[in-house]
Amino acid sequence: MRLRAAYHGKVKVGKMDVDKNNATPQRYGVRGIPTLLIFKDGQVKEQIVGYVDKAVIQKALDKHLAPVASS
Repeated sequence: MRLRAAYHGKVKVGKMDVDKNNATPQRYGVRGIPTLLIFKDGQVKEQIVGYVDKAVIQKALDKHLAPVASS
């Protein structure tokens, strides 16, 4: 199953041409391509640099989608 289908309605995915938009990668400290930034509540929660297996991305997304336990 493609990640897009698995996370439809749960995450927003964006893609950026860093050659045409160099300020944004600088702002977030992007040093390599590809880089995946996972944001939650407007903050970068995780950064994955380089090619990784789909399972690595799923694990990262699931970690940040999990509901916060209340005390």
